[in-house]
Amino acid sequence: MLSSRRFLRFTMRYLHDCKRGKIGSESCLRLGQTGYSRSWRSVQTASNSSPSTQTDNVNAEEVDTESGVPDEVRQKLLLCEYLDYEKIAVGHKKLVALNKSRAMRAKTQHLKSIAEAPVYSVVVDQLRPREVEKPLENFVDEQNKATTSIPVHMPYSGTNKYNPVETDVEKDPQVQHNGLNMEYKELYEKYMETRKAQSSDSVEDSETLDEETETKSTFQLADNLARIPPEWMTDYEEFDDSQEDENWQLNYGTPNPNSKVSSVPCGGCGALLHCKDSAIPGYLPSEIFLATKTQDLKSLTCQRCHFMTHYNTSLAVNVTPEEYPRLLSSIKNKRAAVILMVDLMDFPCSIWPDILSIIGTKRPVFVVGNKVDLLPRDTKKFIPNLIESLSKAIVETGVHEANIKHVSVISAKTGYGIEELINQLHKIWEYKGHVYLIGCTNSGKSTLFNMLLQSDYCKSKAVDLIQRATISPWPGTTLNLLKFPILRPSAYRLSLRAQRLKRENEIHLLEENLRRTRLRETGDVKYAQLIGHMGRTFSNNDTDDEDASNMGVEKKRLGVNIDKRDYKHSHWCFDTPGTIQPDQILHLLTTDELMATLPKKMIIPRTYIIKPKYTMFLGGLGRLDYFDGDSFIRITVFASEKLPVTMCRLEDADHIYDQLLSTKAFVVPSNDPERLKQWPHLEGKDFEITGVGWDTSAADVILSSAGWVAITPGPEKTANVRGWTPEGRGIHLRTPALLKHSVKLRGTKIRDLPVYRRHKPVYTGG
Repeated sequence: MLSSRRFLRFTMRYLHDCKRGKIGSESCLRLGQTGYSRSWRSVQTASNSSPSTQTDNVNAEEVDTESGVPDEVRQKLLLCEYLDYEKIAVGHKKLVALNKSRAMRAKTQHLKSIAEAPVYSVVVDQLRPREVEKPLENFVDEQNKATTSIPVHMPYSGTNKYNPVETDVEKDPQVQHNGLNMEYKELYEKYMETRKAQSSDSVEDSETLDEETETKSTFQLADNLARIPPEWMTDYEEFDDSQEDENWQLNYGTPNPNSKVSSVPCGGCGALLHCKDSAIPGYLPSEIFLATKTQDLKSLTCQRCHFMTHYNTSLAVNVTPEEYPRLLSSIKNKRAAVILMVDLMDFPCSIWPDILSIIGTKRPVFVVGNKVDLLPRDTKKFIPNLIESLSKAIVETGVHEANIKHVSVISAKTGYGIEELINQLHKIWEYKGHVYLIGCTNSGKSTLFNMLLQSDYCKSKAVDLIQRATISPWPGTTLNLLKFPILRPSAYRLSLRAQRLKRENEIHLLEENLRRTRLRETGDVKYAQLIGHMGRTFSNNDTDDEDASNMGVEKKRLGVNIDKRDYKHSHWCFDTPGTIQPDQILHLLTTDELMATLPKKMIIPRTYIIKPKYTMFLGGLGRLDYFDGDSFIRITVFASEKLPVTMCRLEDADHIYDQLLSTKAFVVPSNDPERLKQWPHLEGKDFEITGVGWDTSAADVILSSAGWVAITPGPEKTANVRGWTPEGRGIHLRTPALLKHSVKLRGTKIRDLPVYRRHKPVYTGG
């Protein structure tokens, strides 16, 4: 039996834990009926089971609270990557070990809290000499005095009033105030005086400001502008803040309807600069526009480009879709070549079927598939397969009737394939006329324009005089025609360029072999990305460039004078606005949703098992139903890693989609009630696919700009599937599949989930 002191010690300790809800009172009662060892073992059992159970409940509540997914919906989900991320990212054995380590940490923390808990002794209380009991009021006053401390007043609190409270501590002259506390108090008083002055001014002018807001705020906010600082206009060197108006922040600058539109285009989007109306492309606040000389305007960008460049935020402007063909209609009357840009992440949706009505069938066309760096390599014949698939899509959309001279794939971001594209332009088109970059929104035209501007394709003298085009994930960045002069490819210059490329290719070949070796050794996808090397044969100091006189005068300012002898007879490369393709869903998304939808790095294929009568959701942007088939099939998803995959039974799909839209589980669209009111319903389209093998995908179901799903039904097996997108946009069947061998890169199946582990992200050659 326990000694009296030890018995009291354990009794009071577990009464303390029982009060905190960790151990039931029956555990404490057993201490008086059993021996020391047995009672301690029973207590250990209770302490081991309690923290783990409590931890599991807390984790379950946290997951439900964080995602907002109701329990009844969670039970119907076969897979939810947003909630099951840990199971997918961590192996089963590692996950079991991780859960055990968590349980052990919880148990150790629980036992440590028991050991450090205060121990109460009834015997000590009885032996302590009794003092004269004081009234309850005196006891409360002593407790308050003991806990009273000097108040700390933070200077940037959200309160609008400051009422100093006099306490006994402040009145005591012997108390030495903390110097930091007094400094905070002084700062806070100054801060509140400023707030009070601002609030009084705002109350007086509230009616006036409301009227000005209604009349002046004609532009729409396409996204949350809270990230833009109030003093954003000081980013412009030409802005004079000494004449700043108190009300200019209402419209991010004041428009002047009586002013004239300049003839200077914005260096970022090409729209003519003005200060008439903030809803018209090319707008600059009148505080900047009217105070800047015409020559200095060439170095400025409009407000819209400024926001996209510095704050990753876009303003919606009043540009109708009918204006885009009108801007390109001048091509019909000119002798020109066309570089047709196609987004490899979004084709055939990014091929404008009505492009022939603008460019005709006689002008030479260079078809360029962009963003090849985002596609994972699945075989040795990766590049030829891409070109073959792109050429087939061109035939299906009817663009093959144009005078197509060359088809290639590039990466305007990494420079892959651009030097070869320049060689083909010099070889086929030479210097016969202008060159126009044409394509749908977000296909990478402005990025390629900037790369060509810094290459041998641009006159070396004009490289430093022309503004770079604005690059942004927001569709329709370019609003007018940007241009740079093309360098005349004489035989001597082409010879010097060929010598430079030959020298650099030897070095690049060694670098590529090293990257392949690193890829086989590590499997890291950063070594698999296709990277090119851009260089320049001629510098702006070369006298080799034609008409190099007066170069020092023009280098002082941005922009070129096309009336000068240097550029009067030059041919130009134009960056055109992106055409609006009805198949794309990019125009339905906000900037934050675009950032989650458009991939920024190489896509990692995700392979799943799906049975008949099952449904797969790709975020909230796409849906795939497998409503009839012989047996299970494998599907491989190619989309941004930020778009989670969710699977459920077909009969529950409609209900689950409606429920998950108001949670965080879909990521896109955002679960804002006001945002969801504008979100369109999903519409579907049916396809029948026949398999060719378990290691070869038969076809791709394209879900517009969200991505695509490769279908692998097995040899000679049939699968009937239905694809869904908002308003039924951009649902296509692509045969054969673009990356048909990516299904072989899957790993082992994850236990209890219909998903395969990501074994090899890309083909390594081994």
